[in-house]
Amino acid sequence: MDQVRQRIASSSAAEVVAASTRAARDAADLGAFLSVADAPEPGTGPLAGVPLAVKDNLDTVDLPTTGGTPALRGSRPGRDQHAVAQLRAAGAAVIGKTNLHELALGITSNNAAFGPVRNPHDRSRSAGGSSGGSAVAVATGVVPLALGTDTGGSLRVPAAHCGVVGWRPTVGRWGTGRTVPISRTRDTAGVLATSVADVALVDALVTGEAAPAPPSGRPLRLGVPREGFYDDLHPEVAACTERALEQLAAAGVELVEVRVADAHALDAECGFPIVFAELAQDLPAYLATLPGPERGLTLADVLAQVASPDVRGALEAAASGTFTAAVHAQALATRERLRAAYAAALRPAGADPLDALVYPTVPLPAPPLGDDDTTELNGRQVPVFLTTIRNTGPGSTAGMPALSLPAGTTRAGLPVGLSLEALPGGDVALLATARRVETALGR
Repeated sequence: MDQVRQRIASSSAAEVVAASTRAARDAADLGAFLSVADAPEPGTGPLAGVPLAVKDNLDTVDLPTTGGTPALRGSRPGRDQHAVAQLRAAGAAVIGKTNLHELALGITSNNAAFGPVRNPHDRSRSAGGSSGGSAVAVATGVVPLALGTDTGGSLRVPAAHCGVVGWRPTVGRWGTGRTVPISRTRDTAGVLATSVADVALVDALVTGEAAPAPPSGRPLRLGVPREGFYDDLHPEVAACTERALEQLAAAGVELVEVRVADAHALDAECGFPIVFAELAQDLPAYLATLPGPERGLTLADVLAQVASPDVRGALEAAASGTFTAAVHAQALATRERLRAAYAAALRPAGADPLDALVYPTVPLPAPPLGDDDTTELNGRQVPVFLTTIRNTGPGSTAGMPALSLPAGTTRAGLPVGLSLEALPGGDVALLATARRVETALGR
């Protein structure tokens, strides 16, 4: 964001915002934006004149909120989601709404209704999702900051694939409501940026909680959950991750082998039941708050117009009646076991607590666009969705804060991400840890 501030100082906030707006329109070939503001006005405050992009499932007072789905193509909620409002109040100018995986129910951003988001490092590949457009807007320099959402990895996956920083705060920390929802238990807004410092500033502005204190001299202690999180990695992802761990160790970080007991099995047991049970309730509840004709839509109406086959399957599951109140209650009980497993790993009995877990964000680099069902990993076809969210999913279900930052690239120049994850409510401390990790990695 320093470069943006230098441009503002040398020209004017209005000129910088206008240039970003033009750049958003010019980037149409990447599919990053669904709408661009006509003449956004910069405000006053710590973000005065800073251009901001907003994922098109977060409500904005002045632009449509389509959720990337045909049924909401004309929806204008006429209100700002909490984080949007806070950043506007700090002077940011919303220049446009970004493309996403339809209804945020996927991780490729290959949106059959509005077109795919293309990876700026290789346009034949996915930008990741569901916040793909926001990640591309930051990675290409159109904006220094972009808001997104994360239910199972939707900020961190595109951050990893596009080579930027993606921040998922603790669920509820960035407000609730005024968002096209998936799951009240798992959804959160968050931000993509080019540095942890910018993420920390935005988090402080959105929450009113002080930014992290300057790094202390105490060595960091990071947990390395080899079992499950380091299995069956793409060779170049594995190599980038190990190099990053070596850099951290050389910088004095203590790396501790840990186990998050049954994390993936517990997530498989409860993650999707929570999503499908809550989606069936939360999406109609959101629709009922809209001021326009979309207020009368039902879940079936939205489903009837869904264009992406994978999203249609998810909505059909939610609408099936299979995920009853009893199923939902059992899933939430299983989630408590998952949360306890993370707590035991990060706060081990008889040992010093860990500052965070560290693991590769995604087991493989960005897959080719069109690999919507399966993709190749280590010589075989694997499910693209489940493989991509293998590492980000369990903590998302547990409601934990997490951050992905760049850890290097493959020989072909595709970015690889490294994630840090902490216990719910530990956001400020995690951001301080992330700044130290970023420095140790030489960024």
